[in-house]
Amino acid sequence: MSRKLPIVVLSVVVVLSCSMLAWAQDLWNYNVFPYDYEKFVYEVINYTKSWDWDTDEEIITEKKSIQVTELRKLDGENHEVTQSFTNVMESEKLFNELSFLGGLSGLSLLMSGDWFAEMMFVGLWAADLDLEVGNTMQTFDGSRVRVVEEQTVAGVKGYLVRKSIRETDDEGNRVDILTSEWVIAPNVGWPLKLVMYSEGEVVSSMTLIEYERR
Repeated sequence: MSRKLPIVVLSVVVVLSCSMLAWAQDLWNYNVFPYDYEKFVYEVINYTKSWDWDTDEEIITEKKSIQVTELRKLDGENHEVTQSFTNVMESEKLFNELSFLGGLSGLSLLMSGDWFAEMMFVGLWAADLDLEVGNTMQTFDGSRVRVVEEQTVAGVKGYLVRKSIRETDDEGNRVDILTSEWVIAPNVGWPLKLVMYSEGEVVSSMTLIEYERR
């Protein structure tokens, strides 16, 4: 008996360790960057509406930019972060829009308004959502989050998550209004894709087009 006991205990420890590892892989480690090097390249698209007085119609303008973020772990407490933004600007507007602080202004634009609120809000529910197709959860503001299906973005396998809020329409029926869609992967700290909606239309999107880590 004295010889068998340590073997039994060791077996239990191994099983528990494997179970904890499997459980951790079912959650999204939002804003966690454990690797020595990671590179995120996003295509960011914003849509704005304006009125064309010549055609007397509402037009939608699409503005694209590329955001590149590189993270290098220096030691246990520090990362070296490099960010760049590539935008298309009208030549006649360069004087007003171009700045040697372009990176900071680009980050400010990216993380303003709805973008900023959504990225801040995700930290409140991400750690509690089990990434299994069909799972749902209710957030504190009344929104409903649902894992819809598996998707692959930039070669990374993730899960499509839809966030909606339930409202009552003019006829008294309860309907779900889609507010955003996320594609997230358990082992990638930032979303693979984020799409924002307003009144059923896409107003902005952020899609990972290149990802590298080592």
